[in-house]
This record gives sequence, structure tokens and C-alpha cells, in this order.
Amino acid sequence: MDRRTFLGGMAAAACAALGHSPALAQDYPARPVTILVPFAAGGGQDIFMRLISPGVSEAIKQSLVIDNRVGGAGNIAASAVARAAPDGYTLLLGTAATHGMNQALYKSLGFDAQTSFEPVAMLAEVPLVLVVNRDVPAKTVAELVAYLKANPGKINYGSSGVGGPLHLAGELFKTAAGVEAAHVPFRGSAPAITELLGGRLTFMFDTFAATEPYIADGSLRRLAIAAGIRAANAPDLPTMAEAGTPVEAYSWSGVFAPAGTPKPIVEKLGKAFSDAVASPALRARLYEIGFLPAPDTPEALRKRVGSELIKWKAAAETAGLKPQ
Repeated sequence: MDRRTFLGGMAAAACAALGHSPALAQDYPARPVTILVPFAAGGGQDIFMRLISPGVSEAIKQSLVIDNRVGGAGNIAASAVARAAPDGYTLLLGTAATHGMNQALYKSLGFDAQTSFEPVAMLAEVPLVLVVNRDVPAKTVAELVAYLKANPGKINYGSSGVGGPLHLAGELFKTAAGVEAAHVPFRGSAPAITELLGGRLTFMFDTFAATEPYIADGSLRRLAIAAGIRAANAPDLPTMAEAGTPVEAYSWSGVFAPAGTPKPIVEKLGKAFSDAVASPALRARLYEIGFLPAPDTPEALRKRVGSELIKWKAAAETAGLKPQ
């Protein structure tokens, strides 16, 4: 083969490759798409994804399969997606844990929050609330703090896993209030709530979505929201700062694909997820469960991850948490 023939062949191959991406996006998806949710069924993020999945499925004309891949405060699911083929068929519901806190709390993750993934779409903000069992003699944060101080060595609180937002919120609360409580981690927030309902835990932080059924039936009591402002769906619920113990801790929801996923596929998925969250009927339902819709671009999500890494590293240091 002479040089001219070789270069001509290379040029043709390059043109074919450039022309392949739009065709790939047009044909995609040819089968169901799986999204790994790093938390147990029944938890806030799981409820959120199950609410928006019908809209996404309709947009991409394929089923969106939810795989609850729990463990490691989200690291197991994130690692699996980081290693998956970059073809758009395996996605991750990323959170402040997988793309913020865990980088500061674990020495070995099996993935890098900034380089192992292709951001697809920012979806929602998820403020956390402080809840107690109905039998705990506290109707305010101040009363809870007094109760904790009066019972040293007897208090347990739960979370969805070591290093997750619920855990870090609890540690920040302990530091701000000057109290002691033993941390009991679970594989997801749902089993932690079960223990809280049974009286084996005193308090925990979780989302509106995860706690709403038990607030409605009186089994649990909300004391405050760990955010800078009150929530529109619970205007009478004070912020932690208003309650005298300033703590801001929240999660968020965003979709990620493995690094190297073709841009046309990322754009197609991003539009499907963003449109689902922006649906007026769905937005109202999301507000009801405490998820604040905030659909945004892949680039906005990329910037969010960068700022989260800085913020949660500082928060972990404040709480005295070291990488394990």
C-alpha cells in the first residue's frame, strides 16, 4: 500500500467514525437501560428515581431498570458504573456521597469522582431533616440536645452507611451541639428508619421522602431541616440554625455515565432525565417529598462535583472524620 492510499484510507475511516456518533445516538437505546441506585429500596433516592423513571422510559422508548446496588455508602454502585462499558446502558444515580463525601472519607474507592464518569444531568437538591422516635421526650432541637446531654453513653443514631450524607449530618450535629451519640451504620436509610421506629435508635437525619410516611402516622417527629432556608413543603419546620444548632447538610441527585460515553448519547439521556424532572405534575410531587427539582446541564453537574469535593473535605475535617 502506498502512502497516498494509506492516508486516503485513514481519512475515510475518520469520516466514518465522525458520522457514526449521530447514527449511534439515533439508534440508541436498542435495549433497556439500567441505572444503579446506591441505596436500598424505600430510601429517599430510590423513591425519587422510581418517580421519574416512567418519564425517562417514555422519552427514550425503552425501560429504565432500577438496580439497588447497596453498600459502601454508594461506593459499590459507583465502582460498578465506573468499570462498565461506556455505551449508555449502565448509569449511576450519583449523590453528595458518591461524588463528594466519599472522596474525603475513603482511601481507596475504585473510582475517581471527576475522571471516572461522564456527567449526564443534575436533577435535584435533597435537604435533610432531623427526626426522632415519637417516644423520645423532645419536640424541639433544644429539648433533644438537653436529652442527649442527660443520657451520656446511652444514645445511638443511625445512617445509610459510613461516610454518607446522613452519617456526616449526624457528626456535624454532635459537634455543633456538643453531645455524644454512637453511630450505627446500615445498608441504606430504610433499615435505619426501621430501627428508629423500633426505639433502638434515638435520632437520625434523612430526607423528607424517606420520613414522610412515618411523620404522617405519628411514628416519627421532625425537629428541623438542615438547610439554610425553610422548605416550601414544610414552612413551619425551623432550620437547624433557627433551632440554635447550626448544621447544613443535604444531598442531591445527578445522573452519571462511565467516562468515554459518546456525547450524543449523553445529550439524549440528559434531555430525557431533565425533561422528566421538569414535568409540572412530577415537580409538584417531588416538592411534596422534599426533593427540590434543579435540572441542569452536564457541565453544571461537573462543576457541582468539583465544589462538592472541596466542601465535604472541609466538613469531614470539621467533624473529625479521617479517611479509612
